Amino acid sequence: MSIKNIQKLKHFGIYQDHTNTNAKDFGKYNLFYGWNGSGKSTLSGLFRCIENKATSSKFPSSEFEVRVDNGTLITQANVGTSDLNVYTFNQDFIDENISWNSVVKSILLVDKAKIEEREKLEELKKTQKADSEAYSKEATEIKKLEGAISKFGTDSARRLKMSLQSIDTSDSHYLNYNKTKFEGFIASNLQATKTDEPLLNEDKIIELTNAAKPDQKNPISFTRKAINQETFGKAKGRLDDLLNTSVVSKTIQRLVEHDDIKSWVEPGLDLHKRHESNQCEFCGNTITEERIKQLEAHFNDDYKAFQSRLVNADGWLTAQYIQAPTLPATADFYEEFKKEYSELCATLEKATKDLNEEISAWHKILKEKTGNPLQTGLTVDVISESSIKAFNNAMAAIGTTVDKHNHKSNNFKEETDKSKKQLELHYTTTEVKSFGYHSKKKEVVDRTAANNKLKATITSRNSEIRSLEDSLSNEGLGADQFNESLHKFLGRSELTLRFSPFKKGYEILRNDSIPVEGNLSEGEKTAIAFIYFITKLKENDNKMENTIVVVDDPVSSFDSNHLFHAYSFLRSNCDKAKQLFVFTHNFTYFKLIRDWFEGVNRNRKRKNPPKDPNAFFYTIEASTVTPRQSTFKDADSSLVNYNSEYHYIFSKLHAYKDNSALSRDEAFLTANLSRKLLESFFSFKFPKHRSDIAQLMNCGLNGCEITDESTKEKIYRFINKYSHSAVIEINEDSSENLLGESQNVIGDIFTWLQEVDEIHYNEMLEVVA
Repeated sequence: MSIKNIQKLKHFGIYQDHTNTNAKDFGKYNLFYGWNGSGKSTLSGLFRCIENKATSSKFPSSEFEVRVDNGTLITQANVGTSDLNVYTFNQDFIDENISWNSVVKSILLVDKAKIEEREKLEELKKTQKADSEAYSKEATEIKKLEGAISKFGTDSARRLKMSLQSIDTSDSHYLNYNKTKFEGFIASNLQATKTDEPLLNEDKIIELTNAAKPDQKNPISFTRKAINQETFGKAKGRLDDLLNTSVVSKTIQRLVEHDDIKSWVEPGLDLHKRHESNQCEFCGNTITEERIKQLEAHFNDDYKAFQSRLVNADGWLTAQYIQAPTLPATADFYEEFKKEYSELCATLEKATKDLNEEISAWHKILKEKTGNPLQTGLTVDVISESSIKAFNNAMAAIGTTVDKHNHKSNNFKEETDKSKKQLELHYTTTEVKSFGYHSKKKEVVDRTAANNKLKATITSRNSEIRSLEDSLSNEGLGADQFNESLHKFLGRSELTLRFSPFKKGYEILRNDSIPVEGNLSEGEKTAIAFIYFITKLKENDNKMENTIVVVDDPVSSFDSNHLFHAYSFLRSNCDKAKQLFVFTHNFTYFKLIRDWFEGVNRNRKRKNPPKDPNAFFYTIEASTVTPRQSTFKDADSSLVNYNSEYHYIFSKLHAYKDNSALSRDEAFLTANLSRKLLESFFSFKFPKHRSDIAQLMNCGLNGCEITDESTKEKIYRFINKYSHSAVIEINEDSSENLLGESQNVIGDIFTWLQEVDEIHYNEMLEVVA
């Protein structure tokens, strides 16, 4: 993987609010140019953070977003998990690895002679890389699955809260329902949520929803009534006996055969007796005495007594009809019992009707007997046990419903809580089954266990790899390669490194015997540090093609000879790097690296088909506001195309010439640019005086008419005072003088250049246009 861009850099030293707005995405080769103090080393510190997998200790509140070419972001929050292979050369690297007064840390290069061990190490590393990638990938997938489960918990809790809170807004448990409560409920009802048992149909959900409402009702009074089957059994026996009883009489056959005639004659006989009349009230004829005796024989005393029994039996049977009991009003019940109660009332009503119909059948037969007491052979059916049972069951069920209502009234909170729990279990089980919660939780456990096992294998193999690396690595070999490179670099061999087991590092010796003990030039120090860094890139058989190399100003104290060595040494060792970042303030070194990178781009363009550039150029620039802020952006064409620093400085200073006003920071900058421009111009024109700026400027006055001694002195004072003055001005009008003078001085400088060499001046204007 490579670094694509730096999208954000905030509160990182001078980089207070950098964004990637004005910079192309990085390529394989990346060159940054910036003057001292612009923020080169600070920016290299960001790469150092990625290398160390840690945030910056210098800028603890910093924020950054570094985009990798696979789309991921490295930030201050996750930099510890970055797997980029970054090596950074900057002052921090030097400070951490080299103590100029004592020791240089060791370099562990792999001994190429141990072929079998190397092959085994390569195989282990290959396996380790595959397993590490598999572990990371699986860990990411497990994290995604855990995230999905977590989101499921949050979403489900929200849905349950809405469903249950709407029932009872006064219940704080459901009012504040959240993922923690939801997951805790699943854990408490683990087995139930794995079955279909808690799932409810729509009617039951409605019933429980009503039951959970916070509307408490009063208890209901109800007296149960039951019918005894034995009572009707005994009554049937007595009725059957009555129906089969007859009386002894001299019957008149016609009256026996016709009940309606008998019913008419019998009361008529009583009427004639009461009125002491023997004349028929119907036809007016005389009723003979013989006829009277025949009728009296038919309706004798026994007959009348039996008939009285039948009448009494009729009255008793009438009293046996089931009267509809007084029942509670349906509205008195809780909502969840109303439907059940209404259905039971209907059942009781039907049972009562069925029983009364059976009693009515008895009544009908009794009336038939009463109408003809002499008739025998009549019988009644048994009042069915099922009808009595249906009545009794209906009454009992109504009583049970009343009991349930009263129990809820007497235990209202407990019962409503039960209803809510049933609903919660239903909704939870529905969510769990829809998502496949238990299978996904098990999957997390199983995959985590397997991945942890792989992690243990990776850890164990790491120990084996380190052991092999230790046996293959050789500090002496590291010293040999370092010394060989250093001697070529410096062009002399008096400085060497020698491994010291006692110090567990390298001593720096002069003439192979005398410890330098800090007695080194700045150039020697920088050479040692840079070569040490390049040698460390090969440590533990690190592959350059898998490495991102960052180099910050490796030529800060070199003379021109060392500068070219630094360029060639960097190119020969780091050309095959996965990605290369170079920071410099030295224009000559910049030009060397720039030309190398430009050559890479040209070669890519010549390909068939042509390839896009993969080398890019940037400038690091500080703002003119206070406090200063830096950013980096694409280098402008003047920096990329010009062949000397002189061209670049001329173009920069000329751009300031036409500004209507310069800021304080711009004014200080122009003083430096002015001195470097005049030194370069007059040193070329008057090479005998190149070491003395005052003499050069005096020579420059020869033949001038516009620029006089006074103008020269103003320019000389300006560049001496604000560019290379040995004393810091503390009087309060110093910077104000600079601001006032700088605009005029820049114009005077370009007028002077034009006056000294108009051809050169005009061609320079064409070049920088």
